[in-house]
Amino acid sequence: MKKILVVLMIFAMAVPVAACGNERGNNTPDQNRPSASSEGTSDSVTDDGNLQGDSDAELTSGNANTLDGINPEENDGAVRFGQGSNILIAYFSRVGNTEWEAGVDAITSASINVEGEEFVGNAEYLAKMAQEVTGGDLFLIQTETTYPSDYRETTDVAAEEQDDDARPALASHVENMDQYDVIVLVYPNWWGTLPQPVFTFLEEYDFAGKTILPLCTHEGSRMGSSERAIAELCPDAILLSGLDVRGSHASSAESDVEAWIENSGIIK
Repeated sequence: MKKILVVLMIFAMAVPVAACGNERGNNTPDQNRPSASSEGTSDSVTDDGNLQGDSDAELTSGNANTLDGINPEENDGAVRFGQGSNILIAYFSRVGNTEWEAGVDAITSASINVEGEEFVGNAEYLAKMAQEVTGGDLFLIQTETTYPSDYRETTDVAAEEQDDDARPALASHVENMDQYDVIVLVYPNWWGTLPQPVFTFLEEYDFAGKTILPLCTHEGSRMGSSERAIAELCPDAILLSGLDVRGSHASSAESDVEAWIENSGIIK
């Protein structure tokens, strides 16, 4: 009889514990935010790999995947697009801002992918998906000083820049920013917020009255505090709800990006 009573008491104590676990599991944070990712641990530099390490800015028209047909005029790094599009997809990534050393193993970060002989990063995937949906112009934010090819060294540099609240000088500039009403801003979560070169980019132009859509890649900490940073840097802009995409899902996030842009109302 005593054994039966002990079993019943253990069972009675276990039931509420299991119930609490289920209730907590159904109460996930940011459950209404559009996301192509799952919650995870915080990021350090979960960059976004991008183009190949070109020294020139990569700029493409919404009507083509190359510079053919738009004839931008370049002056001291400033680029003027052909008139027409009012949407700019501006993105930053490590691959587009790194000079890879010969024989270096660049695939030490989940944010860098290899297609043929080219490095392609998560931010580039997402930026081109946004371009496909919007027909906008594509712009790579590039720094004058490149980042180390070693991933861990890049995380250290990024941490130092954040500690110093640095504004790295940019090598690429948009000369005719006035023509754009909408900016789709694509970036990786570096140490919980925007990479410091994106701070430089946002402070370089007047975004008053423009609409900004943040599109962030990460390895667990989602948007971090990046949306708050954008709001503080561009107080007179219209900041719409951002989309965060986990790095491992970036190359297959077309439907998420398309739904997010369509729901934003920027395409009439």
